[in-house]
Amino acid sequence: MLKNWLWYLFLLLCTGAFFVCFNGYLSMYVFLLSLLLPPVSLLVSLPGMLRLRLVLEIPGEAGRARMAKSMSVSLRLHAATRCVLPTGRVRVTLFVENRFTGETRRERLEFSSGRQALTLAHSLSSNTCGLVTCQLKRAWAYDLLGLFFLPVRLGEEAQCQATVLPTVHDAQLTLETGAAPQAEGERYSLYKPGGDPSELFGLREYRPGDRLSRIDWKLSQKSRGLLVRQASLPITDQVVLLTDLSGGGAEADGAMDVLATLSDYLAYQEVGHVLAFSSGEGLACTQAQTPEEARPAIEAMLGLVSRNPLPDLSVAALPEGVAHLIYICSQPDPARLGQLRERYPHARLTVLHFLRAEGGLQGAQLVRVRLGHIAEDLNGLAL
Repeated sequence: MLKNWLWYLFLLLCTGAFFVCFNGYLSMYVFLLSLLLPPVSLLVSLPGMLRLRLVLEIPGEAGRARMAKSMSVSLRLHAATRCVLPTGRVRVTLFVENRFTGETRRERLEFSSGRQALTLAHSLSSNTCGLVTCQLKRAWAYDLLGLFFLPVRLGEEAQCQATVLPTVHDAQLTLETGAAPQAEGERYSLYKPGGDPSELFGLREYRPGDRLSRIDWKLSQKSRGLLVRQASLPITDQVVLLTDLSGGGAEADGAMDVLATLSDYLAYQEVGHVLAFSSGEGLACTQAQTPEEARPAIEAMLGLVSRNPLPDLSVAALPEGVAHLIYICSQPDPARLGQLRERYPHARLTVLHFLRAEGGLQGAQLVRVRLGHIAEDLNGLAL
């Protein structure tokens, strides 16, 4: 705008010199016309400046945009005014933030608006996963000469979001079948009875030595024989994917790739697993078993996850009946591993880490994962 004012002052100086040097009606009319240019330009442009509407959107299915890392999508800015009179240029400041990594950037866009709707396509991409928020922070509408400007009112339509999904690597994983008996298991065996009387496994015929308290007298009268109730066997067969994202941005992005890879494999095997992570208000746990449940859970996690350290796991609301706990982190914390071992003394514990681990990690299988070689380092891992 300063440049436009300098040009206008230069024009005013020239017309003023013409009026002084050449006495006559023509020089006076030219000088008066140069004086009237700014107010006339403002009056003509003002209706369009006041009725300008800006809409920012990213095309996506069901109103939600999803994209892979390093993939470019079209960020569309729609500008339109219902006024017939022309307007000047529009300048906006676009603020882009990845809430997962905290990366931000600002870009300035400039374009001309009119009665016909204008769609400005801008490329958007991100090298890390996360919830990317795009918002128009400031917008100014200028008159035809670019001498005056007014701020444009921005509403909810001036912002949009896109989810950059983590990469699912093609790693050669294996699955250890079978479940281990556990007193506090939440699920029960379908093939073997146990000692938990709170859950009925089935009925069988009475055998010498069976307790009389286990006989179902009502069904025995109907079947004309003694039937004994069999208790169920609690088992542990769940897999918990505990993710600590308190490290650097590159390690946190790699941890999400590892989590998505393991969750995708378990989901296609229809193995129930829990995604545990820090939500800023404590430990959040999300259950998933099928691909239809795992993928939305990963996507929702990107909007809830916090880069804060994990809370105290000795009092956290962790699930019961866990057969295998996989701890994904930048660098393992021996204190938290001790809490996990105390919480699940009979479960397998696997630690997937990116930085070198310190001592004091007995009782856990350590697997170091290198950034850029995630699929290679996960090959052969038994879940």
